[in-house]
Amino acid sequence: MSNSQINMVLNRTDIIEATKGTDLNDVFVSCKNKVTGVSIDTRTIKKGELFIALKGRSFDGHVFIENAIKKGASGIIVSNKILAKKYGGLFVKNTKNSLINLAKFSRKRFKGTVIAITGSNGKTSTKNILASLLKIFGKTHSTYKNNNNILGLALTLSNLEINNKFCVLELGMNNKTELAKLSTLSSPNIVAITNVSSSHIGNFENEKAIAKAKSEIFEGLIDPSLVILNSDDKWFNYLKEQAKVFSKEIFYFGKKPDSIVKIKQLITKGQGTFLEINNNIKLDLKNLPLHQTLNVCCALSVIRVLKLAEKKVFSKIYELEPDIGRGNYLKISLDNNNYFEIINDAYNANPVSMIAALKNIYETSLNNRDKNIVLIIGDMLELGKNSRKFHLSLVPKIIKINPRLLITVGKDTKTIFNKLKNKINCTAFQTVKDLKIHFFDLIKPKDIVLIKGSNGVGLFDFCSQIEKPINS
Repeated sequence: MSNSQINMVLNRTDIIEATKGTDLNDVFVSCKNKVTGVSIDTRTIKKGELFIALKGRSFDGHVFIENAIKKGASGIIVSNKILAKKYGGLFVKNTKNSLINLAKFSRKRFKGTVIAITGSNGKTSTKNILASLLKIFGKTHSTYKNNNNILGLALTLSNLEINNKFCVLELGMNNKTELAKLSTLSSPNIVAITNVSSSHIGNFENEKAIAKAKSEIFEGLIDPSLVILNSDDKWFNYLKEQAKVFSKEIFYFGKKPDSIVKIKQLITKGQGTFLEINNNIKLDLKNLPLHQTLNVCCALSVIRVLKLAEKKVFSKIYELEPDIGRGNYLKISLDNNNYFEIINDAYNANPVSMIAALKNIYETSLNNRDKNIVLIIGDMLELGKNSRKFHLSLVPKIIKINPRLLITVGKDTKTIFNKLKNKINCTAFQTVKDLKIHFFDLIKPKDIVLIKGSNGVGLFDFCSQIEKPINS
């Protein structure tokens, strides 16, 4: 297969067939134009990509058509006949439906293996770990960043090249029935659920309702269908029963004796973890904190059920590092050759991931007696009526850590500050903007600063604005 064939994702015939669109001028995507990808954003569109002008509540992609063309779009899909004629675009009734139909077309013709991953915590990290390992065995496509909703999934599938061997998808949800739609669109051969917790519980009656919604991912399974579950998760038995309706092949990872990847030993080692699993395999996860080991085990489970040569991935596992905002380390310079460290776990937070992060920083403090711990904790959002309870549940964990300083950011974490202000050194800010003003006055040399909170709080952006890390 030539490079030109490899780089072409779709052609004119594919697009018209999938979208049932009308080429009013008979000039849409000429034979000379290669459609090397699909885009809905002119800020990131690349030359040769097809631009689909979506309409949303607060935006209209049709406004950016000329920008897409200037940047080298190979063609445009629009829902306006006048614009279709003016710019030689393909006319469709609904551009969002056209994107989804392109995704269906791409998935239907794909003959490789599709793996879909969901979970309350760790799905993005697991997806990235698995994709990096599968690349050793063949060309692998995966969800970009954490674009795990219907548009993100449709874009991922629309950009799937026919000659890929593996496709790793991250599927997310905020409400029931959402995963069923995503799973049906993706039609996975393998489904993995990292865990179930109280994330997004503000949108559900209880945690069992979340587990039930997570189990919707089984609905799209196609043969050969395999399911991978976390045997240490409290909803394991429930999910296993739900999975039996859709697949006879159910595997799990964790501490249970019959786990396909059985955890035999876990030891914190510096910034990383030592992991021992069945088959006498010992892995040095030198850069991954304790809570990331389950993500590695989930990814290894996929390698094993696919019967791939797992020895080939061990050196890659050794090199793995946390994604930005999910536990990566930064070393920030101060005056007089002094520095402090940041554990940037600020991409998102829920009660389970927050407790995992606090457990990890506690272990870090035991291994760094000459350094001081600072906690910057932002609100955990989408917890509904349970928010106060979940935030106060962190208090014993914080007391155990005994940080040099606790900084809370937001309205909900103020309850933690009020509970601890007479027990430990702490301060509270309403917003990240306030934190930014005072941050460098509060931090001292040799501090290890854990920063964690829900994305909406703004701590992730705050971390990116702090000066670039110096070499460690």
